[in-house]
Amino acid sequence: MKKLVLGLSALLPLGAAYSAGFGLYEASARGNALGGALVGSTKDASAVYYNPANMTETTNVSVMAGTTFTWLYSDIAVDGHSERNMNPGLFCIPHFFVTTPVWGDLFFGLGLYCEDGLGTKYGTDWSLAGDTTETTMEQFTLNPNLAYKITDWWSVAAGLKMSYITFNNKKRPHHGTTGYNLESELDGDDISMGYNFGTSFRLFENEDLGRLKLGVVYRSQIKHNIKGDFDINGTMGGAPYGNLGDTHSDASAKLTLPQSLTAGLNWDSPNEKWHAGFATTWTQWSSVDTIAFKIPARKPSAGGVPFAGGATSYDLPLEWDDVWRFSLGLEYDVTDDLSLRCGYVYDMDPSSEDRGTTMLPGGDRHIIGLGAGYYIWRSLRLDVGYNLIMMVSEEREIAGHRFETDNAYSHMLGTTLSYTF
Repeated sequence: MKKLVLGLSALLPLGAAYSAGFGLYEASARGNALGGALVGSTKDASAVYYNPANMTETTNVSVMAGTTFTWLYSDIAVDGHSERNMNPGLFCIPHFFVTTPVWGDLFFGLGLYCEDGLGTKYGTDWSLAGDTTETTMEQFTLNPNLAYKITDWWSVAAGLKMSYITFNNKKRPHHGTTGYNLESELDGDDISMGYNFGTSFRLFENEDLGRLKLGVVYRSQIKHNIKGDFDINGTMGGAPYGNLGDTHSDASAKLTLPQSLTAGLNWDSPNEKWHAGFATTWTQWSSVDTIAFKIPARKPSAGGVPFAGGATSYDLPLEWDDVWRFSLGLEYDVTDDLSLRCGYVYDMDPSSEDRGTTMLPGGDRHIIGLGAGYYIWRSLRLDVGYNLIMMVSEEREIAGHRFETDNAYSHMLGTTLSYTF
């Protein structure tokens, strides 16, 4: 039974890793700079992500590909004492889109991008090594869509979302407890399906006021049944842990990614030089109430003590809140080839004040974006964008300790190449 408790304890961070609302919104360099405020009108192939109904704005085959490089940093304190800072290094968030007319007013688009992910890394001997020492989560969405232009002012779209998740967590169970010197690692992945709907309306267009468009996008829940391998090694009471039984087993966790609803307005000036956008997203993180874990029975290693007990399960309560994300973006076309952009985002943290995770600093986020786009050759455009994410300092209760983050920020640099045939 002791081994069962140890194994279950080492598995728990999976819930924290997936449950804290670690959404990624970096779908293009242009979108990054504008804070994602492209829901009412997008005008390029990234419409597959921001609002697939906007694919009807493009009349030719259009392709976009790029990536966002991000680097996260935070000062850390445990129970008021400064600890090793969190600095996981550089991460890459790729994106790829293609849109094309099919026939008449019917359009097709395909996107490959990331909607969730995280990466943290601490020292193996820091105070909360029992919660995590290193964690990486990557999620990829393959998203085919069809859009139809019902009238000159109204378009609709629908698509499928194929979600693939990988997860890796390392920790030191019972770190700091006399007689325990253990290290564990959990790897898991899963593929699941969801769907999305989008629509866009042109509210008005005239010579004096310009053009104003409204967009709405719904993204469904996606239910994942993550399966993987769990390994634990080291010593307990001075004896090798393997003497107590097999150090390897299967593990699983059922997780539902929440649904979301996004709405936005986009305005083009009468002279087509100025472009402004506003967007807001509501995400129902409260629907992810618990995560159900399961560790199947394991056989003892050769010469080991038989493992007492069969498969077990554990429901981890999350207590997250529904949250909002607000975005503003402004774009100015200096010339026919050069555009300058800026944006601001207020992104609410869904995690509970009484529960937390060391896998990523908590706290509401303020995001400032700057960027530019330039046609370097005919229909070939290069977009670049920089974002600074500033996270509000927070305190969370973790394993009976007060985990504090301060001076938490992230630098993001995005680049995208676009070509219209």
